[in-house]
This record gives sequence, structure tokens and C-alpha cells, in this order.
Amino acid sequence: MAVVPLAPFAPDVASIDATVSGVATNVVPRADGYGPVASPSPISAALPDNCRGAIQVNSPGFGFPVYFAGTGTKLYRFNLGTAAWDDVTKPGATYSVPPGDYWSFAIYGTRLVAVCLGTVAQVIDIDAGRSFRDLGGGPPRARHCGVVGEFLVLAGLANDPNAVQWSDLGNPESWPLGIRDGHEGDIQIFPDAGAVTGFAGGEFGIVFQERAIRRMVFVAGSATVFDFSVFEENRGAVAPWSLAKVGPRVFFLDRDGFYVLAGGASTPIGAERVNRFFASRVDPNALSSVVAIRDPTGPRVLFAYRSRAASAADPTLLDQVLLFDWLLDRWSYLDLPVRFGLVAATPAVSIDAIPGSLDDAGQKSLDDPSYAGGAPNLGLITGDNRLSLLNGAPVEAVMETAEAMLARPRRAFVRSLRLDSDADDWRASVGVREAAAQSVPARYLPETRPTVERRAPCRASGRYHRARIRIPAGTAWSYATVIEPDAAPEGDR
Repeated sequence: MAVVPLAPFAPDVASIDATVSGVATNVVPRADGYGPVASPSPISAALPDNCRGAIQVNSPGFGFPVYFAGTGTKLYRFNLGTAAWDDVTKPGATYSVPPGDYWSFAIYGTRLVAVCLGTVAQVIDIDAGRSFRDLGGGPPRARHCGVVGEFLVLAGLANDPNAVQWSDLGNPESWPLGIRDGHEGDIQIFPDAGAVTGFAGGEFGIVFQERAIRRMVFVAGSATVFDFSVFEENRGAVAPWSLAKVGPRVFFLDRDGFYVLAGGASTPIGAERVNRFFASRVDPNALSSVVAIRDPTGPRVLFAYRSRAASAADPTLLDQVLLFDWLLDRWSYLDLPVRFGLVAATPAVSIDAIPGSLDDAGQKSLDDPSYAGGAPNLGLITGDNRLSLLNGAPVEAVMETAEAMLARPRRAFVRSLRLDSDADDWRASVGVREAAAQSVPARYLPETRPTVERRAPCRASGRYHRARIRIPAGTAWSYATVIEPDAAPEGDR
């Protein structure tokens, strides 16, 4: 009997004898199938309130990662020594992040800038600062911030959502309006395409509006400072924090699904694969809260969203995640509740935290680079508001094959099946049905585990079959590729 692959995840079009699958939960795509997803390992105490944004920056003076996080009213800095969050809010201030919004952060030299619509832009010296303060120069309140060349750019302004404004060249605390007396700070108000809904900085800026994507290019010595040209019309970002910039690519969510912008044009990445799946699950009242998270450990980006099934008692929890691998051009789904995500790094290890004795056999020497930390990792602020790294034991994985007629056009009897995987422990259940109609659901037989011959018995008779594989949490494994059924044809009835 031919093997049945664990096919790419595309629930929008999964059907009988398809080359795609409707279930790939808590796995990452591989070229030959799927791999495990690590569980979150907490490295911090809980924030005092629900997280509304976070960022990792590298300390300019000391070279180690520094974490900042914001709640609806405060800003905090992670204390590596105590694993707690130190309040670095401007003395005497109480911030106000609007419902459904998050803090936006930008690094300008040794300074970290934080903005939200309900608060004056804040700034702190990453190494020496003890608390945030108001950003100088009287900048406008804004939803987004970024850096283009030597300009600090604010986008989605509170007093004009259709505008972006930039600081003086080389001075993020000077905000003149108009090009005069050697100053180059100014504002650009867009007359069409709706409000600014996202911004990505870099060598040039990318401005996302409701119905347009524009490029923002510095033109030295010009009367306008920046040239704004339209990348694409009738395309934009529907969720302000659904943008993830990875090198030349910007991933984002528009009204009709997921896209990537590269080379000046956007390409759909979710059409006829996950767009309808996402639309059927996302809470339509929380669409603007979708958060894109770049995974520094691989060519992946995650889209965390609040589902229709989420508890109304916890309005900031994003309880489901779609994962996209852009090199493989494949998706998967994560059942992983989070509040925010960020590029992170493993922390340094103190001598007191090294288990056992330094004289133990096999103990690493004190100059081992792993003690210094700094290895890139995917960071998440989990549902309990703790900073965690996705480097724990594998979580429970569930995969299904496409539904197939194994003895077309006749019925088939499946005696057992084998999973091609290095997992020490896995379970299998076979779903059968007699008709292709949606009104006839698949009937799943009881789950079984493999025998010493590595085959899971099932005794499943039907016209259509599909296999569901579950790898329990904590099981060590690295790949799962195909299913090999032991099946025989039966009669037509």
C-alpha cells in the first residue's frame, strides 16, 4: 500500500483525495512533513497587569539583551537579577493605552521611544535611564513609531490619523513643522486612501493605510525632505500590529486575508489556504488586535489573534495563532494563548544558578559561551503575563492526513498504520465515513498506540479514511512525515 503524506495545512480547501490537510496543530512545517513546537519556558515574574506591548533591545554599553514591556497604564523594564519587572514609568504619570491598542517602540541610537495614542511620546536611555520621560520637542501623540535613516517617524497621529510626521535630521527631540532655518522636520497628510494603519522603518519607510501602501524615501536637499510614492492601491493593513518586517519582506493582514510585501508588490499567502479558516475563527470585534510576531529561529512569522471562543472576561488574551513559513510557503496552527510576542534571546546564567557542582563530571567549563546567553529565541508574553522563551519540551501535536479512498471505487479495510517519525510515543485514530456529503461526519475509532512493530492497530472499515496522529506533550521528536496504512479492498457495499 502506498504511503499517505502528512500534507501541507490548508483547511480552506481540504477535501477528499486532496494534496492538503485540514489539521496541523502545534507543529512547524518541514519540507518533508512537520516538526515539534517547543513549549514556553518562563524567565520572568508576571507583569502587574496585562501586557500591551513589549520589545527586546541590546544594551549599547553592556551588550546583553534588555526587555521592556508596557501595560495599559505603566512601562516596565525586566530586572535580570530578580526576574521581576521594575516600574520605569515617568514619575507621577499614568499612561492610557486605548482598548485594543498596544504600545509601539522604536530604537534610536541609545534611546528607546514608546508611543501610544493616549499618551505623550516617551523616551528612555537604554543603559542609564531610570525612568521614561516625555520626548522633547513637542511631538504629536501617535499610534506607531519607527526610524527611517536618521529621522524618527510618528504615524497614525491622534490629531490627524491620515498623516505621518518626522523629527529633525539626527535629532529625535526636535519637531519643527516646515523646512526652514536648516530644519528638516515636517508632516505629510495623505488626502486619500484612509487612515494610516501601520508603519515599518528602515532604509526607507513603508506607510500602510486602509486602502494604500506607500514608500517614504529621503531625498537630501529637496524642498519636501521625503518623497512619497504609492506601492499599491486598494491594498493596506486592517490590523495595525499585524505587520512583521523581516529583511526586505513585510507580512501583514488586510481585509481579505494575509499578504507579504516584497519588491514593491504584495503577494497573497493565505488565499485558498487559511483565509477562510481565519475568518471563521477570529473575533470580528477584535480584528484590529491581531499581532504579527517574527520568529528569529527560522523563516517563520506568527499571527496571534483573539478567537470567537475566547473568554469575554479576559479581553486582551490572544488565544490562537497561525504560523507561516515563508521559505517553504506552508502554514500550521498553534493552540498557544499569548498576549504579545517579541524577538528574544536566552538570558545569561549566573554561577549560583548552575546545577550541581563545578567539579561534576560533564559539567561545562565556566568559559562556555552558553553561560553568556544571547542565543536568539522566540519570546512570548504568555497568558499569565510572564516573559517566556519558546524552548521548553514539545507541546502536544495533532496532525491529520487528507481524507482518501484507499481502494477507489471500492470500500477498504485498514488493519493498522505506521507513522514515519522518530517520536518514541505516538497515538493514532482512524476516521471513516461512507459518503462524501458534508452532512455525513467522519466517525473516529478509539485511539491506539503502536505495538513493538511500530504499527498502531485500528480495524477500520469504510469508503473514506483519514488518519489522525497525536504525539503527547513532552515526547522527544524532530520529524513526522508519512503514514503507511496496512489496508485491503472490500466490496462496494
